[in-house]
Amino acid sequence: MPKLIPSKKFLEDIEKVRSNVVLRKNIAKTLNQLETNPLHPGLHLERIVNDPTAWSVRIDRRYRLSFDPCKLLPAGNPDWSDTIFLLRVLDHDDLYKNPR
Repeated sequence: MPKLIPSKKFLEDIEKVRSNVVLRKNIAKTLNQLETNPLHPGLHLERIVNDPTAWSVRIDRRYRLSFDPCKLLPAGNPDWSDTIFLLRVLDHDDLYKNPR
């Protein structure tokens, strides 16, 4: 199971959506799935094209969460059992423009 480490911007993004109870529940569910099985099909895991190391997963129809796997395997693929650095929680389009 990977360890999830939030960035400062991630925590700021979470604070901005604090009043949205439904979104907070969806974020918690997504973080739980990411921690237990980062390759779970329900996460809709995707590479972020304009960033060489960032990935994203779906929170709901509107929001996504970006992150960096901290360790790569010798072949260059992420080691999904190692630490994951949480970057942002943003609207889909905003996240893909600025994943960090």
